[in-house]
Amino acid sequence: MGIKVSNLSYQDKLKDINYEFEEGKITGIMSSSGSYFGYALSGILSKYDGEIDNSYIDRDISYVFENPDVSFIFDTVYEELVFGLEKYNYKKEEERKRAEDALKMVGLPREYLDRNPYSLSSGEKKLLSIATSLILNPKVIILDNPTLGLDNEREEFIIKLFKKLKSRYHKTIIIISSDINFMLKIIDNYVILRKGKITSMGKKKELLTNTDKLKSANLEVPLIIEFINMVKKKKNITLDYTFDIKELMKDIYRNV
Repeated sequence: MGIKVSNLSYQDKLKDINYEFEEGKITGIMSSSGSYFGYALSGILSKYDGEIDNSYIDRDISYVFENPDVSFIFDTVYEELVFGLEKYNYKKEEERKRAEDALKMVGLPREYLDRNPYSLSSGEKKLLSIATSLILNPKVIILDNPTLGLDNEREEFIIKLFKKLKSRYHKTIIIISSDINFMLKIIDNYVILRKGKITSMGKKKELLTNTDKLKSANLEVPLIIEFINMVKKKKNITLDYTFDIKELMKDIYRNV
């Protein structure tokens, strides 16, 4: 099963939220202040009204903070990575292999194991925080604003990584962000959260074809999506939804 949320409320941050996250899919919570939702889903926040029903144990759910610095407590990247493994009595050689594999998965070299995490760039810190969440092989990964501090190349890398985690390993991924360009490239389902309430939810395609839902929540609509919808409305030409300008130009050439 996925995670089912019923009548979830917390102070003025969350107000009577009802939603069921689809297992094995990427769901985007579109909000500039959705962190409390993520805290509740991950168990970081435990005192709230309502219910969160799931069949997962603690190690099945990982949480990646918006600011990686708040989660670092050790002097080396290696210690950060293997900390979560300590209570499971892995042998040292298995710990090291898992640490190396986790770094490789996020595109960081194994030589970083002896580095101080605070010496890394902001983008590298973000990738390290993702690696620490993956090392226990969780079934659910919750990420708060994962593109913060990443350049375009690394953003494209993690898009491919998350899609691979979903398709090959059947991970359930929940992303909290107001970066709509990023979200629409990667999500299957969406939730728009405004002032603690869900104002809209559904499949990504529904959002692409009805961008008023984004506008009503004061979220910016990507220009390329506006253009594709305008062509459909004014010229009755259906173009494929894409974020690649070259692909869009090819599609225009094929249809005009």
